[in-house]
Amino acid sequence: MPGLSRQVPLRRRITDFLPLIILTLLPVVRAAAQEEGVLFTIQPGEKYRVIEKFNLRQYNNGRYTGYVYRENRGIYETEPTGTGLYRITGTVYHLEERTRDGFKQAAALTGSEDAAYTLSEKGHMLVPGTDYPRLRGFPSFPDKPVLPGQKWEAGLEVVITSPDGSVRAVLPQYCGYTFEGEDVYEGRRVYVINAQYAVRYRNGQSPAADSFLRALSGRHVVTLLIDADTREFLLMRDQMEEEYQYRDGTSRSEKGFLLTFYKGIELLDRPALTEDVQKSLAESLKETFEEKGEALEDQVTVEEREEGLALNLKNLHFVADQAVLLDEDIPLLDTIADILKKIPHRTFLVKGHTADIGTMESQIELSQQRAKVIVDALASRGIDADRFLYSGMGGLEPVGDNATDQGRRQNRRVEILILED
Repeated sequence: MPGLSRQVPLRRRITDFLPLIILTLLPVVRAAAQEEGVLFTIQPGEKYRVIEKFNLRQYNNGRYTGYVYRENRGIYETEPTGTGLYRITGTVYHLEERTRDGFKQAAALTGSEDAAYTLSEKGHMLVPGTDYPRLRGFPSFPDKPVLPGQKWEAGLEVVITSPDGSVRAVLPQYCGYTFEGEDVYEGRRVYVINAQYAVRYRNGQSPAADSFLRALSGRHVVTLLIDADTREFLLMRDQMEEEYQYRDGTSRSEKGFLLTFYKGIELLDRPALTEDVQKSLAESLKETFEEKGEALEDQVTVEEREEGLALNLKNLHFVADQAVLLDEDIPLLDTIADILKKIPHRTFLVKGHTADIGTMESQIELSQQRAKVIVDALASRGIDADRFLYSGMGGLEPVGDNATDQGRRQNRRVEILILED
């Protein structure tokens, strides 16, 4: 019928703007026939994942210093808060480069950050202060249906960060959009939206930015692909270049592209999974530990966390002050590997912990090395290495009193989180 339109599903997401900016694309759920125009609106799914990969050439002080490979992985939940409004919360994990000599590797976490903001169905965002996301109001959509070839414009905000990470500043920018119409991508009929925005800053525009930045210039050319039949967002490709000139006289520029992929998440059946894991542990290990005069629950427990299901390995046996695992833990790791193999399409985050002894730097290093040892052991038992993330927490998350021997033993542990991603 003339004048009527249906809305198109799209995924809105979070991307890192240098050094780390996040853009969130969520599902949109209705679509219009091509001749009637398309009314784009954002209606988020309950839970979704965003994977973002950077491939950039980096220059410091005008000299080429090599390629930069980054990956960010976000896990987000949505809650309706009013007509056309949604509360978005989640966690973004920042990862190191994840391949080596062409082979998949587990990824070490370089950091993580929480996100919490309000999103409208047209892409407008209300974010407190300089918190995530780093790119606000992208993409944004007009109130009326658009036909192929039609254009629209909208404001956006970019959050930039000082080189040492201590200062953030919000910079208003402007973006132009064009609905290109339909195309074919990997055999699928897609809607194509092109967007372009410049990033500009001159001294005096922001007191926060002035504390570390003299000037910023750059350009982003973005292509968004939306499946015209399933209404899923498929891909975002951002061809980008940016140059920062800092107050201390140094400069940094990066040129290249970032690719963003989106996937809805099927929620874990946490009670059922907890029961299955506890049953498997008991069947395989309870008798073994009892023969040694030990209780299974003193060695490994299972608990629900906000981010997923956690297996707490409380008493792994490492050589003192080293990331060398003793052979007596082989049966435990065999059982853990068998359990994880039965859980498809999930990511496993392995976190190492130490007692608060020595320097924080040495604690973090040792705990990360021990987490990597566990990852390698599990991967060697037939689990794809690229399903693992790992990090070292040192003594930052104690569960016992570091003033006592018993408390320090409790703090020396490894956790395996089955992420709901």
